[in-house]
Amino acid sequence: MSTNNDWMYEQERAAFIHAYIRTKQALLREKAEGVSSDEMELKETFWENVTVNLSNTEDAAETISSIKQQAELLNERERSGELVKRHMKTLRRLAESPYFGRIDLIEEGETKAEPIYIGLASLMDETENEFYIYDWRAPISSVYYDFGPGDVHYEAPAGVVHAMLENKRQYVFRRGALKTMFDTAITIGDERLKEALSHQANTQMKTIVSTIQKEQNTAIRDHKSRFLVVQGVAGSGKTSVAMQRAAYLLYKHRNSIHANQLVLFSPNQLFASYVSTVLPELGEENMAQMTFRTYVYKRLGKRFEVENGFEQLEYVLGAKEDSAYTIRLVGIREKAGLSFKDRLDAYVDQLEGDGFSFHDVTFRGRVLVSKSDLQTYFYCLNQDNPIQNRLRQTAEWLLKELAKEEGRERSSEWVEQERELVDKETLLKIHHEIQQAYPNEDVFAEEEKQHKRLARYLTAEAFKPLKKWVKTYGFVDDQQMYEAFLFADVHGNVEHWGAIALWTKDQLDHGVLPYEDATPYMYLQDRLKGLRVDRSIRHVFIDEAQDYSSFQLAFMQRLYPAARFTIVGDRSQALFTHATSQGVLQQLGEQEDVRLLRFSKSYRSTEPIMRFARELLPNPADVQPFEREGTKPTLNVVASKEALVTPVKDQLQAFADEEIATVAVITKTAREAADAHARLSEWFDIQLLKQDDHEYARGLVILPVYLAKGIEFDAVIVYDASDGVYGAEQERFHLYTACTRAMHKLAVFSIGQPSRWVEAVPGELYTKGS
Repeated sequence: MSTNNDWMYEQERAAFIHAYIRTKQALLREKAEGVSSDEMELKETFWENVTVNLSNTEDAAETISSIKQQAELLNERERSGELVKRHMKTLRRLAESPYFGRIDLIEEGETKAEPIYIGLASLMDETENEFYIYDWRAPISSVYYDFGPGDVHYEAPAGVVHAMLENKRQYVFRRGALKTMFDTAITIGDERLKEALSHQANTQMKTIVSTIQKEQNTAIRDHKSRFLVVQGVAGSGKTSVAMQRAAYLLYKHRNSIHANQLVLFSPNQLFASYVSTVLPELGEENMAQMTFRTYVYKRLGKRFEVENGFEQLEYVLGAKEDSAYTIRLVGIREKAGLSFKDRLDAYVDQLEGDGFSFHDVTFRGRVLVSKSDLQTYFYCLNQDNPIQNRLRQTAEWLLKELAKEEGRERSSEWVEQERELVDKETLLKIHHEIQQAYPNEDVFAEEEKQHKRLARYLTAEAFKPLKKWVKTYGFVDDQQMYEAFLFADVHGNVEHWGAIALWTKDQLDHGVLPYEDATPYMYLQDRLKGLRVDRSIRHVFIDEAQDYSSFQLAFMQRLYPAARFTIVGDRSQALFTHATSQGVLQQLGEQEDVRLLRFSKSYRSTEPIMRFARELLPNPADVQPFEREGTKPTLNVVASKEALVTPVKDQLQAFADEEIATVAVITKTAREAADAHARLSEWFDIQLLKQDDHEYARGLVILPVYLAKGIEFDAVIVYDASDGVYGAEQERFHLYTACTRAMHKLAVFSIGQPSRWVEAVPGELYTKGS
């Protein structure tokens, strides 16, 4: 139990820590100025301290050594400057809120409890012997998250440490001043969490280190599993855990893993911006971020007009009247599964003996090596060799053939014509080369050599792109082979498969790559030409994993063979339910190094919002709302789209009168979002978010549900939750996702009869609007 004496002691300690931090900041500022001054002076006097002498080999070596020495000195000053800057950033954070928790531990063999204060970063005394504050990622800090008073243990570098936890205390600071504290032995530990969740939403994700729950801490500190899979309900902190986990891994393995060896696959650019400040806020460099769409476009964007996942989703949600709709839907589902990958593997095995396709190798409109000659050469090679080895041998042969053709081309008429157009710089360069090679040559002999060298130069430049094309296996006709695979006799009795293959071929022939074909197409390329892998990446984080197909997840495993994976998602928020995955665990297979953790408690939304939202799911009991008070969601039914504008406008105005900071109007599709924006922007300054937007401002936004994934808002308006919009089985999950973006307020509108999933929600869980 805390007493007045405790409170006085804690205030005095907080004041001391604050003063100590300010003193360290002042000293660091002086050091930073000194380092900066030294760095600037080194840059200004760099060449003054270097003796340049290239008259002979020995002097040149001495000059190079002198330059290296100066460069290393400058690099050391720059590194020191960066280190000081990072330390200053850490102190700025600690000055605002130095620590948030304390544990009183009696370790085995000791008789007296030691108070351990826990904060965002470590802080030591002047002698560097005593910790004033322990980093939340330190082994001993895990006790704060995992245990109440009593017997405890934690894993230290030297082994498991057993201890007795006498007390656990939590603190709240405001601008460096201690405002309140409480002991979790006698106070509900959730109070600190409720206080944090009551704040307004932000356009950037906040750190959760002061409110990490036990199950979240287990996920964050897992360092043994090759695949850590977190299945968590909406608002359970999955994304936050992934980001804090990245910070933890960078801390734990700080001598062997760096931020550039981590990569996060985000659902969209908006989400990437939303989480971009978390690691810097924790004193770590940001890891690389990309979307799967970005990766696909980087590989295939120059060759095809590549459809992205959101364009595919817009089609699935809004093009039900299209004549090819059913065929496309079956194709999307079929191409997402591991059975499709197995069929592709079987087809590649068949190519060992026959069917490998090539392009003609042409130069200036003339065929140098025909595709049939390439195929003949390829299949004359030892068939015991894998395809990739034979392909490499074919490329080597082809380069030799091109070298012969290049030699013959030097006497061609086009070379003579190009010679007349050569610029003066090139002529001068060739003249110098000849003079260096033949210093005593007479004028006529030099002219003849210049003539030949220029011809060699012009043909080499002309053949350079073709050689590069050959070296990257551009002569392989992977499109022809993918199309042949679609029509191959490996697809069994898949419904509508003939029509699916014809539709896909037509798209490819028109230069369009459907999203469902992107992963199989890249996989085929890798099987044929050699797997593209990045062994430098040590850890891959995949958020919203439920929206990745089984084929995509298997493909990503192959891309990063040296990496561990953290895979977080929620099946109940699946958007791409038309491309149903066989499940992350099934995709990973029966492997011992897979660990599955489930987060069933939702913290983001108030209890009334979550009780309403979970009833939209097939199994509401799977979601446990956090006990945080709030108002019930409202349901408003109107007769028409025109009649919808006024009540939505009134609701937005009511939110504005309450000074609610972030409000989102969420629609099902981008088309509906654009329509809603056109109707509401006359009265409000409201931002329409699109798939390529990287950030959004506080205030009012309109966006489709798939762009709202992972983001939270103070208040949400579901624009039209009618049965015509959210009536299908898979659309109940889209509606659930939209509703669970709300932290404090939720208003649901419907044009006509509400969705059958809303109708099934017990009436006492929401309020009918007027």
